[in-house]
Amino acid sequence: MKPDANPRAQFIEALRTALDEQSFAKLSLGKFRGEGEARKAVATLIAVKDKLHLKLVTSFQRKDETKTFKIDEGIAFISGLIGEPYMSATLFTNTNDVRLDYSRKGVPHIAMGKPTLQASVPAPHDRQKSYLVPPDRPYLKALEVADRDGRIKPTMQGKYRQICRFIEIAADLISECEFKEGSAIRAVDIGSGKGYLTFAFYDYMTTELGLSCLMTGVEVRSDLVSLCNGLARDLKFDGLEFIADEASRASLPRADIVIALHACDTATDDAMAFGIRSGAQLILSAPCCQHEIAPQIKDTDAGLQGLLKFPLLKQRQADLITDAARALLLEASGYKVRLIEFVSSEHTSKNILIAAVKSSAVDRSAAHRQFLELREATGFSTHHLASQLKDAEPL
Repeated sequence: MKPDANPRAQFIEALRTALDEQSFAKLSLGKFRGEGEARKAVATLIAVKDKLHLKLVTSFQRKDETKTFKIDEGIAFISGLIGEPYMSATLFTNTNDVRLDYSRKGVPHIAMGKPTLQASVPAPHDRQKSYLVPPDRPYLKALEVADRDGRIKPTMQGKYRQICRFIEIAADLISECEFKEGSAIRAVDIGSGKGYLTFAFYDYMTTELGLSCLMTGVEVRSDLVSLCNGLARDLKFDGLEFIADEASRASLPRADIVIALHACDTATDDAMAFGIRSGAQLILSAPCCQHEIAPQIKDTDAGLQGLLKFPLLKQRQADLITDAARALLLEASGYKVRLIEFVSSEHTSKNILIAAVKSSAVDRSAAHRQFLELREATGFSTHHLASQLKDAEPL
């Protein structure tokens, strides 16, 4: 790269060189600051009629949009996205990784690091869907998701898709976080179970992203904790440990990332409150068993009587109100919140993921007002997360 070129020009030159020298692995765009919903974009090489093309996949919450370009056209198109609307771009090559970031004031900064990916033979344009998590990862074999040859077992296809979907969502959100430079990222997974997603997340952070990560899985069942700690030792996942305790009682260090997937009832609120008090950059929660609000909901002259008289519909309404209240409380605490379909409703009815990224751009007072209006309209008086946040301040 030319030393006198500006960072953006250096990055584009590095992209062109990698494509010319066939060392290009992939390119990712993040920190979307344009209009509409947040999105990420990933460019890879494909072969179309035996000629190399750039394929750019833009991921929205409910769909992916794919565009295919000739090499020069692809470089020009991607160049037009860098700096606006995408404020971050990472180029992965055989020789090094190149990352371009724009500050809040729009000042670009470029950095180079050791390579984390290797260029592969371009796949044909009509190839089957590929997943972000390779099926031959050692932890998938250790957890018996894959066989010894790295093939996903037929009975574990659903679990594998769940792992891939979770890492796909997490990868998008991590690119928006502003972690403290030079420090290991601390992550806590509350209700980690057998550790499928815990191992996947730790492996992605340390292997794919090359980040220093200290991760703790919290699980009440001591037999699963022993199993997971043994697997972590065997896999040499030195920064990963599991402890046997309840979320509300566990003595945990502050966390940069908090995960709570299908933590039962108010354990979800305990996890969110812990994340907020920690000043976590990212909170990921898939709520389950929302029982607290259901007995409190009543018709407050809002015309809900026709809905609430049917027990099944009342419970579903309680689920929605509970999670809406959680999302608003997270916003009121300074988080940008999205509700994402986590897995197919055919796999589980509890398929909503509440994703919260710490942000100074959130209208906290508006979110607090909306929470109060929701509470007044539906008649609930207590909410476990709200009760924990009355005097909460980041650690």
